[in-house]
Amino acid sequence: MNLPGDPDWLSPEQFDIARQILDRHIERRDFLRKAGKWAGGLLLAGALGSIIGCGAEQVAKTTTPASAPASAPATAAQPGADLAVARGTGDPGALARKAIDALGGMGRFVKRGNVVVIKPNASFMDGPQGGTSTHPSVVSEVISMCRQAGASRVIVTDHCLRGDYQTCFERNGIGAPARAAGGEIIAYGGSDSSQGRATPIPGGVAMRQASIYPVVLDADVFITVPKAKHHSGAGLSLGMKNLIGVTANMSSVHSNGLYEGIADIASVVKPDLSVIDASIVLTTNGPGGPGLVKDLGTVIASSDFVAADSYACTLFGMTASSVGYVAAAGRRGLGQVDFNKLKIANV
Repeated sequence: MNLPGDPDWLSPEQFDIARQILDRHIERRDFLRKAGKWAGGLLLAGALGSIIGCGAEQVAKTTTPASAPASAPATAAQPGADLAVARGTGDPGALARKAIDALGGMGRFVKRGNVVVIKPNASFMDGPQGGTSTHPSVVSEVISMCRQAGASRVIVTDHCLRGDYQTCFERNGIGAPARAAGGEIIAYGGSDSSQGRATPIPGGVAMRQASIYPVVLDADVFITVPKAKHHSGAGLSLGMKNLIGVTANMSSVHSNGLYEGIADIASVVKPDLSVIDASIVLTTNGPGGPGLVKDLGTVIASSDFVAADSYACTLFGMTASSVGYVAAAGRRGLGQVDFNKLKIANV
C-alpha cells in the first residue's frame, strides 16, 4: 500500500501514527535498539507504509476517548516543550499537572501497561511546611497522571533516612495520598543495606558499581520527583541528588566523591521524567532542617533531568557550574546544562 504524498519519505503525521502502532507491540527501549538497525529513510518508509495504511484507523479509535467529541485531542501525547515551569499559588499538585501537560502530557512518557516507579524525597518525617520532603499533592498528582495514561502499576519508593519507612511516609504526609491516587509504596528503612542489586557503572568515575534497588531497575518508566532544597554537602538537593535514595549503599556514595558519585548513578538510572517540587523550599540547614523556608510556588518538569536541575539552581541564585553534580552530568553529556537551548514553556 503506497503512502499518500511523497512515496520516499514519511510525513511527521505518518511517522507519529507508525510510532503509536509500534509502541503497542514493541517495548520502548527495544524499539530504539531495533530502529537503529533500520537502514535509511527509504527503507523505513517502505517498511512502515503498509503498517500506517492498515493501522491509522485503529490508532485514531484507540487514542481518542469514547465520550469525547470528534474534535477532541487524542490521548496519545503530542510533543510539547522540553522544559516547563509552572508558577502560582494554591495546590502544588495542580502546578505539577500544568507543567507535565506543557511537555505534552504524561502519555508522552507512560504507555498503557507500563510499570512506573516514582522517587520522591520522602526520607524525613516533617510535613510540607518543613521544606524537606516532596509535597504530598505533587506526588499524588503524578501518580494520578500515570494511572490516567494507562500505567498498570505505580510504585513510590525511597530509602528513608530516619526510622522505618512506614512511619516516615505517614509523618511526612506522602503515604496516604499516594495510596489514594492508586500508588503502592515499596520503600526501605534507614538501616537497610541488603536488598540492592549490584549494578555495574560503565565508565564510572567515583563508583564502579552501586547497589540499586531492583524495583527501580525493573521499571518501565522511572520518574524523579524531588524537593528542591539546600544541602550542606551537595549545595542543593535536586533531581539527580534524589537518586541516591535508589541505592542501598547510600553512605558509599557520599564517601567516594559525592558530585561524581551522583553523576555515576545518574548514568545508569536515568529518569525518563523529572518533576521538581519547588513550592515550599528549604533554603538553609538542608537536607533535614529545620531551617529557613521560602514559598516559591513553582514546579519544574522536563524529560531532560540535567536541564531541570540546571534551571532549579537559578531559584536559589545559583548556576549549574556552582552545583558540582549538575556540572559533572553536563560534562558527561547526560543532559543539557544550558537550558536556554531548549524549548521552555512558562505556565
